[in-house]
Amino acid sequence: MSGKNVVSNVERLLVDLGIAGRRDASFEWMTNRVPLTDDFPAPPRVRYRLMALHARLGGDWSSLEQKRRRRLRFDFQVDEKTLIEVDQRYHFSSARMTTLDFYEDLDHRLDVNQYNELCSRFSANADRYQSKRETPDFPFPGGRTAQRAYFDAAKDLLVFAHGFRLIRLPAADDELIESIGLTLRVQL
Repeated sequence: MSGKNVVSNVERLLVDLGIAGRRDASFEWMTNRVPLTDDFPAPPRVRYRLMALHARLGGDWSSLEQKRRRRLRFDFQVDEKTLIEVDQRYHFSSARMTTLDFYEDLDHRLDVNQYNELCSRFSANADRYQSKRETPDFPFPGGRTAQRAYFDAAKDLLVFAHGFRLIRLPAADDELIESIGLTLRVQL
């Protein structure tokens, strides 16, 4: 099942549960230039952790500074303070596994052990996805994969600074996709 189909299926599940979710929610505080703004809206230790993570993933800070600011989107906003992200197989890369090392002592609700396990299972496949694609702030083959991992981590760590709750729905294989309905019923 393609990524768009998984997200569409989650949207249908939300409707079946009587939950009106807004797709592609975005906020001023979640941009492609995280954590550059002088008025960075999060605790300093989150900012420094994201800066260190950007460097660890091979990011180019000067290119990040030159990027045109663009809001990043969350898959769904289901109430005033609850966001949902649907993570398809390509989210479980070795770069994403690297990001998980940076979560210690920071507020988040991600099941780091589960995501480490999923990255171990799916990283070979995820690392091949767009393996040649570069981005301005991650200017190397596979840079798009590193950028995705960085943005996923930024979302995980920034939502709580703004009083939001983030539900991540792992959808890397058919078994995980089938469990999404149960996960939504339990968490919502």
